[in-house]
Amino acid sequence: MSEMIYDNGRGRVALADLDTAGGLVSLANPLGKDVYVTRVIADVKVKATGGTLTADGGIAANGTTKVDNLIDGVDFGTAIGVFDNIKNGGSNGKAGQKWGADQFFTLSMATGAAAGLEGEVIIEWAPLSE
Repeated sequence: MSEMIYDNGRGRVALADLDTAGGLVSLANPLGKDVYVTRVIADVKVKATGGTLTADGGIAANGTTKVDNLIDGVDFGTAIGVFDNIKNGGSNGKAGQKWGADQFFTLSMATGAAAGLEGEVIIEWAPLSE
């Protein structure tokens, strides 16, 4: 499971390079309370070495489920760059999503292979409960 450094409604977590569901990021809600995710930013610093990698991400019931409710099919294989759920959400990606206290954020390989991928994901949120 991924570990997050967080402060003031924002957290950072390193990208992993596994081809499993939740293999890029698998993160339990670190706050233990409901929040609303307003932005997911992926800063890809080294693209996947296989040349093709698309990723899906969002809020899931557990850390090993592939979902695409925030990011759907973003290309991490052909170029380095900064991608987010607002500009690069894809067909199913939304501008925001509730992240329940007992839910996970997962980012998974959708197609291709993740080997060699490096970077970080920044998740921004607003609290829904005190």
